[in-house]
Amino acid sequence: MANNKPTPKPVPGKAKVVKNIPPVAVTPVFPFNFNMKLIILAILSFIFYADSLGNEYALDDGIVIGNNMYVQDGFSGIGKIMTTDAYDSYYKKMNSGQQLSGGRYRPLSEVIFAIEHAIFGEDATHTIHIQRHLFSVLCYVACILVMFYFLSMYLLKNIPYGEDISFFATIFFAIHPIHTEVVANVKSLDEILSLLLICLTFIFSLRYMDSKKIRDLALGLICYFLSLLAKEYAVTLAILLPMVFYLLRTKKLSSIFLNTLPYYAVLVIYMIMRYKAVGFNGHVESAEILDNPYLLATHAQKLATEYFMLGKYLWMLFVPYPLISDYSYNSIPYRSPTDILVIFTQLFYIASIVWGIRLLSKRNPLAFAVFFYLFCLSLVSNLVMDIGATMGERLIFHSSFGFSILLSYGLFQLIKKWGLQKKRSLAFGLSCALIVVFGYQTMARNLEWKNDVTLFTHDVTIGTESIMLNGNAGARYIDLGQKAKDSINKRDTLLLAIKYLRKSIFLHKRSAYVSSYLNMGDAYYELQMPDSAKIYWEMVKRVYPDYPDIERYFLILGRQYLSKATHYGEQHNYAAATREIYKGIKVNPTDAELWYNLGGAYFTGGNYDSAYLSWKRTLELDPNQAEAKKGMASLVPVKKTQ
Repeated sequence: MANNKPTPKPVPGKAKVVKNIPPVAVTPVFPFNFNMKLIILAILSFIFYADSLGNEYALDDGIVIGNNMYVQDGFSGIGKIMTTDAYDSYYKKMNSGQQLSGGRYRPLSEVIFAIEHAIFGEDATHTIHIQRHLFSVLCYVACILVMFYFLSMYLLKNIPYGEDISFFATIFFAIHPIHTEVVANVKSLDEILSLLLICLTFIFSLRYMDSKKIRDLALGLICYFLSLLAKEYAVTLAILLPMVFYLLRTKKLSSIFLNTLPYYAVLVIYMIMRYKAVGFNGHVESAEILDNPYLLATHAQKLATEYFMLGKYLWMLFVPYPLISDYSYNSIPYRSPTDILVIFTQLFYIASIVWGIRLLSKRNPLAFAVFFYLFCLSLVSNLVMDIGATMGERLIFHSSFGFSILLSYGLFQLIKKWGLQKKRSLAFGLSCALIVVFGYQTMARNLEWKNDVTLFTHDVTIGTESIMLNGNAGARYIDLGQKAKDSINKRDTLLLAIKYLRKSIFLHKRSAYVSSYLNMGDAYYELQMPDSAKIYWEMVKRVYPDYPDIERYFLILGRQYLSKATHYGEQHNYAAATREIYKGIKVNPTDAELWYNLGGAYFTGGNYDSAYLSWKRTLELDPNQAEAKKGMASLVPVKKTQ
């Protein structure tokens, strides 16, 4: 006989808390198992960037790697890398001090570059470029796989279609063209390592809460420490880590605090290391508009433009075209607070914050995606601290992780009531369309990142008002002009260089743009126009007296005047020859070779007293100048015959 017991009535205020709710059973939209999805993601992310393996250095690669004395020291340079600003080597070569607010302490990628240099060296066949690009691509593939693992096995595990949402979000992130700068530009390895290690930190910290194994805790702390050394984004985990614990594991504040405490200890250690390396100099007031892009803006314009940039970031996540390597002054004009796009952006981000708080109050995992996007973006927004730039495609890399999650979740919310076949058709169709469209753009953009010539000569046609792009394009056209095989092509290329350099100088407005003035001198020098070259190089010397090797420019300029003098001498135009040599002596008065030839010009023209004085000066500068001694000796019999 059945033992019938009365059903107990629920007691008010004593609702049972159900822990570890299993995922809702639904038929997967993407009919692949977990391992197959990993394989697909690995293949996609590698293929999309395989054509970057043949690239050389571009943009800041030279500063951070090729011309970084600490990286070039290999293993022996690691100590300096760990204890100095990331740009310390560059600052020393330029005879300048720290120019960027807060300094830059990102030693992890530079240590890797130093190790690569110690093992492989730097060669003329670009083998090291292939190796470094391959390492960046492989790190990107690893980042994609770890990202998918974190989303599917932790963050979105217990929501309907969690693995499908994770898969689509990771595909979208992996193939997004805005990430080309991060992968194709070797210097941006710091971005990849940062996000990879942040995701690993989340994984091991959550794993430790489940397993209580010291190994998982140790791995989590190591990953967090390395993520901090990769780039500053990891400081956001001071808030995001306890948030993840709250969303995915426990509501108890004591438990959250105890599990977060070891990571705060790591953060303190990092901050001490950072302080000793770069200090806490806060805001560096720069009078150079390329380091301080809002120098000419009013406070209202500065704030409005900063908000506008946040809106542009959002737009580029939806429409990543066109892409350029520089958004500095004056690529994007200053905005007014009344600009409708500025107002819309402000309202959007206010709504995002409110929405994130509501999601957090409901312990909805999407709160993580919202705040990951917002916190990472805040660090590069200029609203928290000036970063010395308006925006950059690499700077949205971390935030796009949160965006990809939200976009994928939104898609599956729209189709959740559809039949399975319709869901699969849309998911597969959209994925294939993105792969084709984004794939074409990404691969084409990778090739534009081949080197500085391909990058800047392309980007200047889009960012026509950028000082930096015009200046860099001008410099690269000089490189092309120097390699030209015929005089007509060389002349036309150098004139094109001057066109872009003049525009960069015009756009600068604030003061002389040193690099463009220097390159203008180079262009005119290549055109055999030393008078014009002299004007621009003297401007460099006046504005930047400590510019490295500036005297070398005047040395070669003096020799070009000498070359012109020789040409006039061959035509027996000794007055013109003497005039050109004097110009050379004016720019480089300690060049013994110029004084010797001046004596020769005077001697040939019959001005023996001036020849004597010129050769005398030659021997004062170079007592071993044999030809000047012979000239002096030849003057004695000449004078006796007079």
